[in-house]
Amino acid sequence: MRIQYIGHAGFRVELGGLVIFIDPLFSDEFGGRKLDVKPAWKPSDVKQCDLIFITHEHTDHCDKQGVQEIVERTFCQVVAPKPALQMLSISERNKVDVHLGDAFELKGLSVEAVKAVHPQSTYPVGFIIKHGKESLYHAGDTYEFADMMKFSADVAMVPIGGSFTMDPFDASKAVNEMKANYVIPMHYNTFDKIRQDPKEFASDVKHAKVLVMDVGQELDI
Repeated sequence: MRIQYIGHAGFRVELGGLVIFIDPLFSDEFGGRKLDVKPAWKPSDVKQCDLIFITHEHTDHCDKQGVQEIVERTFCQVVAPKPALQMLSISERNKVDVHLGDAFELKGLSVEAVKAVHPQSTYPVGFIIKHGKESLYHAGDTYEFADMMKFSADVAMVPIGGSFTMDPFDASKAVNEMKANYVIPMHYNTFDKIRQDPKEFASDVKHAKVLVMDVGQELDI
């Protein structure tokens, strides 16, 4: 499994011979202001994509223009809850509507839509994506909650920014309750309200190895 951090809560993942994007944010601004950290990719850079996973409808996770451009070029499928899919002007053939608790096979991957606690969203989810013995969990935007102890994945991607998501303390508590070999902090330092020191998070994680990734960095796991 190859993982690239493309910024904010977005990742490019190579898994099972597929190219996957999760919550990609391609714009260098949000809410009318420039982001402190520019994304590693532009939509025009994406020549290959099989699946895009979107955890919820907020525009820093559901980049409408960027996703539409990629779908038009690559004919990839977009896996997301209905409120996010409704934002996208793409063919229904390219949409995979998910509901909390869904578990299904898609292009050789096992996909599960799991709980996320983010009251500011109409319908938030996280995703557990597996291929063979490899697996990843992308939490989306979420607060810490008890059911996280049921989650298990090789790699867990969790928000640490605070401001409507977990902060470093809550994120480390959540990670210590779940089963993960590696943990990647995300959704922090993109703008002022979510400025955090990932070292504070890493220092409180007990069992997993914390991988603090720079925007654009790639890792083979």
